[in-house]
Amino acid sequence: MKFYCDTEKLNSALNLVSRAVENSAVSPHLEGVLLEASGGSLTLKGNNMEIAIETAIPSNVADDGAIVVNCKMLLDIVKRLPKDVVEIFVNDKNNVSINCLNSDYMVVGLPAEEYPDIPSVEPECEIKIASPVLKDMINKTIFAVSTNPDEVRKVLKGSLFEVEGGDLTVVSVDLVRLAMIKKPIENQVGETVKFIVPGKTLNDLKSMLKDDEENIVKISVAKNQALFDCGGFRLTTRLIDGEYFNYKQIIPRQFKVEFTVEGRSFIKTIERVEPIIDDISKNPIKLTFVDGRIKVKCETQLGRVNDMVECGYNEEEMTIGFNYRYIHDAVVRCEDEQIEFKMNSPLNPIIIDCPEDESYMFMVLPVRL
Repeated sequence: MKFYCDTEKLNSALNLVSRAVENSAVSPHLEGVLLEASGGSLTLKGNNMEIAIETAIPSNVADDGAIVVNCKMLLDIVKRLPKDVVEIFVNDKNNVSINCLNSDYMVVGLPAEEYPDIPSVEPECEIKIASPVLKDMINKTIFAVSTNPDEVRKVLKGSLFEVEGGDLTVVSVDLVRLAMIKKPIENQVGETVKFIVPGKTLNDLKSMLKDDEENIVKISVAKNQALFDCGGFRLTTRLIDGEYFNYKQIIPRQFKVEFTVEGRSFIKTIERVEPIIDDISKNPIKLTFVDGRIKVKCETQLGRVNDMVECGYNEEEMTIGFNYRYIHDAVVRCEDEQIEFKMNSPLNPIIIDCPEDESYMFMVLPVRL
């Protein structure tokens, strides 16, 4: 096996597939990246048995072949090479020579035949959506996926993807907050299709998706696997098995109070509380709604802060407590000028959305004061 390729392109491709490589795996093959040289391209694959990522870069291939190389080591080598063409040669003993200008490495590879196969997805459903739209949908919901290591309900560790008609809805719930967004998809789906994608997969996918509107992601869904074909790379993931919460039943439909506040002003006001937030004692941030204002107050063992922002509230005075991170994670994702609050009492969930964009909403449970 012998091929030549650009070091920068190789480095980018290795960074991409390394997200699916285990650094301390039981099998040395799972710590490696599979390199397959054929025709005019080099295909790279990472597979940790939960997710698999594959991509390809242009390559001048002198001799076809495949080899597995420890991903961390190869990435450390390639990122230190000059910006030039690198020659990689593999002999019949699986020794890998890496040559670029004056740099010359020899590392030990592993036979490609023992590398685990990436699962093939025989799709029961296929949908298409623009890359930046999917990226935005993940960003607006991923924060509400449970990251609690003690959480035994696996479905809470992923986001529900619900395809119905011409829409894709993504929902995340961790029992103290909910995030939901709905967007039209390019192709119609006759029956309702639901599947749960692990939060870790979505975090990796979000960071890899392009902001190009012309880049279309094709999502192929099977019984327990999903394939995200994103043009420059393909990500295959194992889905979470189980029945997701009936999220529609827990969202309030009627409210006693609805009002708006200028988005950036409110976000900056509550962010001024952050310097004294004490994660150990988990003191709440108190929001008092009164006479067209939101009074913001927080006291911790580190200090005290009081602040205020104007809003459209003109009902009876109401004070509600929130975990700072929960309320901040929601409002910071409201990108329109106005943020809308909908609520009933200090003990009921509060709905946060944007009057100019009805595609997404957040629900946060208050803290009992």
